[in-house]
Order: sequence, then structure tokens, then C-alpha cells
Amino acid sequence: MRGLALLLVLMATGASAQEACTQGDGTILRQVCYLSDPPPAAPYGHTILGDTPEWSSLSLDWGPGADEAYSGGARSLVMRLEGGIFEDVAPRIVELGDDPLPEVLVVNSEAGQGARALIFDVNADGVRVIAGPFIGQQNRWLAPVGVADLDGDGLAEIAWVDRPHLARVLRIFRVRGAGLVQVAEMDGVTNHRIGEDHITGGIRNCEQGPEMVLVTSDWSRIVGVTMRGKELRRRDLGPFNGAGSVDRAMRCG
Repeated sequence: MRGLALLLVLMATGASAQEACTQGDGTILRQVCYLSDPPPAAPYGHTILGDTPEWSSLSLDWGPGADEAYSGGARSLVMRLEGGIFEDVAPRIVELGDDPLPEVLVVNSEAGQGARALIFDVNADGVRVIAGPFIGQQNRWLAPVGVADLDGDGLAEIAWVDRPHLARVLRIFRVRGAGLVQVAEMDGVTNHRIGEDHITGGIRNCEQGPEMVLVTSDWSRIVGVTMRGKELRRRDLGPFNGAGSVDRAMRCG
């Protein structure tokens, strides 16, 4: 890992208590999961996601198609944070487009620092950890929107809502070295309500390029946000009438 004070334990693993998993393509990456066993060294004590556990580890299970791109040896890996937790509903398999293997986007929260986004890039040289900035205050969280080439320039952007219950700011970042650098922001949108165990909306593509689907701060309207250069543009997608209305918008309905 290059230039980042984040300590991980990498090991081969057998059967584990897999608690929240995202399925991969089955060929290169079978699945990636948050694990709650063993428990975190120190509880974080933030229940923003309801009864969702405080995840302590991340497991990756490779498929046969990873052999040519990944020379790590073990079919399964567990990565443990030495401090803090994964404060999230599920890990996200994403494509930054710079090597044959997918990356994994997670939310890491630590005492005194709050949340930040991390990207684990496992490749033939080991594990590269790409870190976004901490919010900087205990029990302050961010809710991922997704990863896509939002402006059509061939580079992937990473989107999340910073403090979806307080600040309600959509922030767009790009990878720069071992970090994430903000390139755009928009006030007045959100994608999570306190206590819910899911994140609302995401990124859709309705044959006109990627569009972020979010909700206005007062939870009255669904909005679509697109990126042109460094400018974010918002348009109304209809009234918010619960999760079903957002699901329809995500399906381009």
C-alpha cells in the first residue's frame, strides 16, 4: 500500500460469517462481502443505518478468470481495518477502468474522524488503497451514489452525498494518485433517511449517458443530476412517493 496510514491484514480464509454481499460477474470476481465476525476492536456506536452491524472486515472471492490479472495466490482474501469500521449497507463492485480487475468501493468510519470513502484496488502488485477525505467529526456519515464516467471524458467519477441528513451535499470526486480529489458539488439533495438500512437511488443510464437519481432535501421530489464538464445540472423526475417511485426512476420508468 502506497503512502496511506491504513493497516490491513490480508490472509487466505475459509468459511466465514458473510453478512452483506454483492455478487460479481462470477468469472473474475465471484462476490465481495462485509463481515461482522470477529467484531471490531472498539465499537463505533453510530446507528444511522438502523440495526445494520458494524462491519469489521471485507472478503473478496476470486473466480477462475482472475488468474491472468491477479497473481496474489489465494482464491479468497480478507481485509481487516486495524481501526474503525465499514459503515455501510454493502460493498460496491466498481470499474475505474485502469486495469482488468474491478475495484471495491466502501465507507470507512473512525472515532473522532467520521466517515470517508475508500477504494480497494487489488491487482498483480498487491493492494492499492485510494482514500477520500474524512468528514472530520465523529458520527458524521456519507452515502455513496455510485461510480461512472459522468461527464463522458473517459475517466471514472465517484459520487456520494456528504451528510445526507445534515449538509445534504452531492460531491463528485476523481482518483488522483492514492487519493480522491473533488471536482464538483451540488447542494439540496439527499439519498438516505436516519435509521433506514438502504440507500435511495443511484446511477442510471437511460440511453443518454449516466444520470444520478437522488431526492430533494425535503423528500418531496425525485431529481436526476448529470455532469457536463465541472457543472452539475438537475432536472425533476416526478414526486417522491416512497421507494417504489425511485425504483421506477432507476428503471427509466
